[in-house]
Amino acid sequence: MNGKHAIYRVYQALCAGMLRLFPAGRQTLVQGDGCITKIPELLKTHGIKAVQIITTPGTIRRGTIAPLLAHCKDAGIRTVLYTGVSPDPTVAEVEAAAECFFVSGCEAILAIGGGSVIDCAKVAGARAVKRDLPVGKMSGMLKIHKKLPLLLAVPTTAGTGSEVTLAAVITDETCHYKHAVMDYCLIPRYAFLDPGLSCSLPPDMTAYSGMDAMTHAVEAYCNRFCSPKMKAHAMKAVSLIGANLLTAYREPANKAARMNMLTGSYEAGIAFTNAYVGYVHAVAHGIGGLYHVPHGEANAILLPKVLAAYGSAVYEPLARLERKMRVSGGKPEREERMSGAESERDVRMSGAGMERKVCASGAEDGNSKETDAVLAEAFIERIRRMNRSMGIPEQLVMLRKEDVPELAARALKEGNPNYPVPVIWEEEQMRSFLMEQVPK
Repeated sequence: MNGKHAIYRVYQALCAGMLRLFPAGRQTLVQGDGCITKIPELLKTHGIKAVQIITTPGTIRRGTIAPLLAHCKDAGIRTVLYTGVSPDPTVAEVEAAAECFFVSGCEAILAIGGGSVIDCAKVAGARAVKRDLPVGKMSGMLKIHKKLPLLLAVPTTAGTGSEVTLAAVITDETCHYKHAVMDYCLIPRYAFLDPGLSCSLPPDMTAYSGMDAMTHAVEAYCNRFCSPKMKAHAMKAVSLIGANLLTAYREPANKAARMNMLTGSYEAGIAFTNAYVGYVHAVAHGIGGLYHVPHGEANAILLPKVLAAYGSAVYEPLARLERKMRVSGGKPEREERMSGAESERDVRMSGAGMERKVCASGAEDGNSKETDAVLAEAFIERIRRMNRSMGIPEQLVMLRKEDVPELAARALKEGNPNYPVPVIWEEEQMRSFLMEQVPK
């Protein structure tokens, strides 16, 4: 470890220690089918007479929140709709939402939608209380330092975990740069997990958001300085998502699977809020900003590639995740077992070399087919298989060679030293990794 990396690790250890000492604001979780109908009475208990609802035109068009709007009217609560949120919320959209909040005289913000909607609502709330601090200056850690208006989050996708996290990602449309804004005041005061709201989600969005949540959990679990408590949250998330994502993808109206996915996403959100993410996210943010690729899709494609590139540094944590998956219902279904038979053989064959390395380095069970190296590769192959089952591409087909320097710079600016990744990469390693992903 060189001197700079040692400084990174000290910084990360200090941050991890501070996170354990610095309690986040308490959040109340409400969950269950139809639970959003409780929102009007909750608002009344807080003395709220006017609430801004940030959502999307599609949510309004589908009538998803029509009953909620009727309940608010009956409760005497005025609702003001803001629906100008794109899949990658922009600085301009945040500013428009904040202005709408002010002009309409609202007292609380209710975000109903996916991560983009909730992220927009968070930063709009921050702009509402920090009128002199533009979004660009909020980028990074703990730049806001002020209590937001009462914020309630209702996720309609099971992916970002934004309803429980301190993070929000906003795109600067002028330079295609994604600002990662992180502050404890961004954690919504209330989160509502209502499975009925996600049943109309298109299959591709179910896939992308689900793999986004999986990435949160896996990266948090593998990171340095992840506490045992956060590891438990991350492992629970991996277990729930692994056992339910394909069911939710194939049976959209299955509320049990949808509820488990929402819970898995929530657990993953808790884990990465405290243990951070890694280079998968750092690269995916750049890919999304430059090529407008859905964040969850970019994460899904990159996750197995980055995990493989980390090498032996993640054998042990991935082996533990694979063992958990094998006993928690995350087994491949029949058609996947058939197509996965070759993959299992490939794992054993490709793992043989890794097994010998483990043995050479002093492992006592180098001849065992259950070494950490083999189990880690089995977990990575499990992720690849899940992607294939949902039609997610294996390659970043849009990636251009000439963009690699810029993407590497963006990823390292975000990741180093903030993310306590298993292996610290510098410019050479990041560029090399990205060049390997450029379509031949």
